[in-house]
Amino acid sequence: MLQIALLCTLTFPVCAASHRTQPEQSLAPTAGEIENPAILQFAILNEQGRPAPGRLSFVETNGERPELFPGVEADPDNLAVRRNVIYTLSGDGMITVPPGRYTVYASRGLEWSIDSIALDLAPGQRAEWSPTLRREIDTAGWVSGDYHLHTLTHSGHGDANMNERIISLIGEGVEFAVATDHNHNTDYGPTIDGLGAVGQISAVVGNEVSTPIGHFNAFPLEASATVLDAEQSDAHKLFSLIRAEQNEWGVVPIVQVNHPRWDGIDYFNLRGLEPTTGTTRDALFSFGFDSIEVFNENAGWGYYDPATTDLETGDETHSVLNDWFNLLNRGYRPAAVGNSDSHSVEANAPGFPRNFTSSPTDDAGRISPVDVANSIRSGAVFTTFGPFATFSVNGAPMGSTVPARFDNAGRTAAFVSIHVQAASWIDCDRVKVFVNGELRETIPVPDSRGRVRLDTTQIIVLERDSWIALCIEGDDPLAPIVNSKRPVLPLAILNPIWVDADGDGVWTPPVSENK
Repeated sequence: MLQIALLCTLTFPVCAASHRTQPEQSLAPTAGEIENPAILQFAILNEQGRPAPGRLSFVETNGERPELFPGVEADPDNLAVRRNVIYTLSGDGMITVPPGRYTVYASRGLEWSIDSIALDLAPGQRAEWSPTLRREIDTAGWVSGDYHLHTLTHSGHGDANMNERIISLIGEGVEFAVATDHNHNTDYGPTIDGLGAVGQISAVVGNEVSTPIGHFNAFPLEASATVLDAEQSDAHKLFSLIRAEQNEWGVVPIVQVNHPRWDGIDYFNLRGLEPTTGTTRDALFSFGFDSIEVFNENAGWGYYDPATTDLETGDETHSVLNDWFNLLNRGYRPAAVGNSDSHSVEANAPGFPRNFTSSPTDDAGRISPVDVANSIRSGAVFTTFGPFATFSVNGAPMGSTVPARFDNAGRTAAFVSIHVQAASWIDCDRVKVFVNGELRETIPVPDSRGRVRLDTTQIIVLERDSWIALCIEGDDPLAPIVNSKRPVLPLAILNPIWVDADGDGVWTPPVSENK
């Protein structure tokens, strides 16, 4: 941990790695107009010793998150500032801070380490800190994305403007962003260009089509297209309209059901999807969606069942995880996804949760929406608050349909290989293996903070055609890096692999349509 050092001047040269061209960096009055603030010069360094985007979080000695930074326009082309949080696009800066005692954390999303320092800042004191963050997990072949994002500018609520949205996304290490303001086709491209951030993130136009029967994300779209009719009550018609939308890649847009059990804007409730059977008698309900949010917001609304958990479940009426299981059991194949639904800079941080899709490129500026859409539709996607995990069944990856094998006793079986990584500040305690919606195995994860937490193969005996999916859970919250109305836990959901157990070449759902 670095020690506090006195500074000699109020300006200093900007590192050549910075996106800005000014020869000197000036003091950003993030603490507002208070008298005699302390000053912190910082540089969040990567493994090469160069400033890189990231986030500073200030926490009081009692663990509280103080209201420190009213100067939200202090440096709008480099900083996104709220409450106790400073996002930086360049990775370096000089800010004002109210005098006090704090622990300051440097972070950059779930793939990187964190660092911290204890500061006791007196009025007028000048201090410096240069934490180094290291990439701690290997995500080669996968790219991260948040598919549900808002701005105050175009959604009309929350507090993030366009600059702040992009700075906070890059500061959290999100590589692919879908702009989904309510009933608006938002384009992040000009903002990315204006910030000099081209190559640091890919983005596409989307729209949270907010209708009387629920909210649905559609992407990718054209920014100049007429906004979809949001007064639709017939989901069949709505989804057809979405899929008919054009875009420059020729991709049929993804239809994502957002927070489907969030009371009042909940498609599953409003169109009568039974939470125990996955059926509905409503002729205006359509199962023709590509994905559903099983995690929503930093809290991860949707994962827990309000009827069985002691945790706060917000406005959720039922477990979306159970809904997803029911749909899979009936032969539908929507991908489980998770998104921040962030409207703000700090109150609901972008990128927690996020999704990882398989990708032929690891370059954040060259991610193809075609590859993202194909991965979602094929089920080659997982959603996470921290654990980075892959699995295969009989050698085949997520989204595959594979024949069964036989174990040493000659029984029909699935050989489930699981590989779990996590950054050192993220906890992993168990992997849950679900077969046709039933918990078949709970695999303890060794108590370690090394990169690889689990690398194992489990043999699961099967009685019939089955789908296999994984949930990963950790018990230690992600605070103070991620905060919400309930503890934010390190969770992940891995989409299914389908196993043809009877060898007839056809995967048969475990629940028939007439049940």
